Parts: sequence; structure tokens; C-alpha cells
Amino acid sequence: MDTDVIVRFVRDDGAELVIDETDWGATEIDGAAAAEYEVFSEDNAVGDGDTITGQRVKARELEISATVMDLAQNQALRHTALAYFNPKRNYKVHLTYMGRTRWISGVLTALKAESAYIYEPQSFTVMLLCPIPYWQSEDDFGQDIAAVTPRWGFPFMDHPTVGVLVSTYNFGRDVVFDYDGDVPGYFRAKLSADSTVVNPRLIKDGFYVRILDAMQQGDVIEIDFERATVTKNGQNILAKIDRTSNFTAMRMEPGVNTVSYAAETGENALHVVLYYNKQYLGV
Repeated sequence: MDTDVIVRFVRDDGAELVIDETDWGATEIDGAAAAEYEVFSEDNAVGDGDTITGQRVKARELEISATVMDLAQNQALRHTALAYFNPKRNYKVHLTYMGRTRWISGVLTALKAESAYIYEPQSFTVMLLCPIPYWQSEDDFGQDIAAVTPRWGFPFMDHPTVGVLVSTYNFGRDVVFDYDGDVPGYFRAKLSADSTVVNPRLIKDGFYVRILDAMQQGDVIEIDFERATVTKNGQNILAKIDRTSNFTAMRMEPGVNTVSYAAETGENALHVVLYYNKQYLGV
């Protein structure tokens, strides 16, 4: 069993504070397992029981406590921790527990660092509110749907008629994704063109998002389906989305997902890279 328990805080300015039993050691982690759920109901006007009217996963409250590992570092580490946790900043928490590492974003709601006896190990407790309650995979699994797959390897094979198989191209433009997250996760797409591409679109499960625009060589379109943003070379082009497009369908569902792309003209010159983080209910 992997016994490492590591917490790595990353502040929105890039500064980090690590709890890994070098300077600080974790003493308590609360709120990292299953999220809290809410179920809404109304009394039945006739008959027994209630009618369920809704349910949701609440924002996650995360509480992490740590203590100094070396008494000689009491003063320096306490001052560092007090300065690091700032209510004006946002934080990502990367947690390694029993062989898994996942991250979540949060805002600071409280910091406790009692003025204890100075010859005892100094400690702190930080509390964060995570508005999106799901833990994210460390990898964003970027994959080019139109990728050329290298095939030249060992043992070397040379067919006298066909020749040497060096690579294969995904002419079907379909990529199968095996998503083992606990809940669906929206993906992001980056489209780039080697030459003219007219009205590119992404397709998933019969739904699509189409961009009514022409791309030229070097153009890059980026789509964030969770935030519903579309940019071309950094400029907002959300108004150029076909009104029949379906943003909410563009997400990874637990299990097998197939995503493809097309264009009215020039689809052979189009590259589509999908990025997504798997989402989990706990660590």
C-alpha cells in the first residue's frame, strides 16, 4: 500500500507550499472524500410520503491541518505559512493519498495558526471552499483526433509488394475515449488549420457544434464547452456558432466516448486536439 500523503498548494501567482513531511507534515485532512449531497422534496398533498423535486452535489468544504517537522524551523515556517495563505488569492490543492493524486480549486475561507507554546511544533489549519466539488485528474489527456500514428518499430517488417509500413493516418476522424471518471466532464478543443478550412464542426453522439467561419493557414480556434467560450486567434467569435449547435452534449460521459470532426471543405487540413480532466467525487 502506498502510504505517502502529500498536499501541494499552488497559489494563483504560482507560489507553492508543500506538506510532505519535509518542512510540514499533514495531521488532518477533512472533506477530501465523498462530497455532500442535497435532496429537495415537497410534502405530497394527497397520500403518504414526499415528492423529490431535485438533487445536487454541494460545494466542497476542505480542511487541511499541518505541523512543523523540525522545531528549529518553527519561526521561519510559521511566518512563511501566515504570509502564504491570503484571502485575496485563489488556490489549487493537489492531494496525493493512497497512490492517487488529484487536484481541486478553492478559495480561502479561514486560516487558524494558534499562538501556542513557542517550543512546541507550530501548526496551522487552512479551510477552503471549492465551488466545483469534483476532484480533477492531473493529466488533461490532450489528444489530436487527426494524429498520424507512428508504426515503424521492432521487429522490422518489409513487405515485397506493399513496402514498409511507417505510419497510419486517422481518415475516419473518430477517436474513442475511455473515461473512467465518476461524473461527466466537459472538454476543451483546439482547432488549427494547415490551409483553408470552411465551417469546421465537432461531433459527439449525434450532436455537434459548428463554427460558421473560414480558417486560413495558421488560424487557431479554441472552444471551452464548460464556460461556453469560443475564440479565434484570441478574439471572441461566439456569435459565429451555428444556432443548432449543442454545447451541453460536448462532454465526456463515464464509459466509452467517440468524438469526430468534419468541415464543409478542407477537413484534411484541420487538426483537432481535445483536452479534458477526469472528474472524481473523492480522493
